[in-house]
Amino acid sequence: LSGLRMELVELHDHPEYINACCNILNNQWKRSHAARFHSLSKSSSNLPASLALVKHKEGQESQVVGYSKLCRVLHDDKACFVESVIVVPEERGKGFGRLVMKLTEDYARRKGFTRCYLSTHDKEQFYRGIGYTVCPPVCGISGTMDHMERVLRLFDGKASESSPQGSKSFIGGCSQKATNMKVVNPLPPPPPPLPPS
Repeated sequence: LSGLRMELVELHDHPEYINACCNILNNQWKRSHAARFHSLSKSSSNLPASLALVKHKEGQESQVVGYSKLCRVLHDDKACFVESVIVVPEERGKGFGRLVMKLTEDYARRKGFTRCYLSTHDKEQFYRGIGYTVCPPVCGISGTMDHMERVLRLFDGKASESSPQGSKSFIGGCSQKATNMKVVNPLPPPPPPLPPS
């Protein structure tokens, strides 16, 4: 399409898109706007990174049409965990889900990751269609790396150990991705928020 440009941006470099991402996420997974804003404001190039898929159309205001978050995987420096992948309802069925995943995977590669995991409850067919396969669960780290390394040293001293989880590197190309990218079994949902006092 003429005059249309899609871009995946880091929210920590583009805070003007945080409110739009809060709304998109809260429409799918309810949470207070303040809590969601606080969480998205923690985005960092050192991960976790909140990523917005932005549609730029000539003569129109830029619009956030998708979102994903990239986190580290516990005890595996070469693996990342993709979470909260979403496309706004009015833009679904147009290939933006595939695009947000492709751009997120490209971002992960630029960060030096060779394995990518995610969890899904109801979109297994979509992820299989873009080359993901089922694998044993892994533990994603949602906190910043500096904070997590301090916590790990306190508990077990394994902050920099690596465990490849038996998965292979992703090299690129759709035919190879099926054996290289992994879908993990769903983790239990977080507990509900405490009632107001």
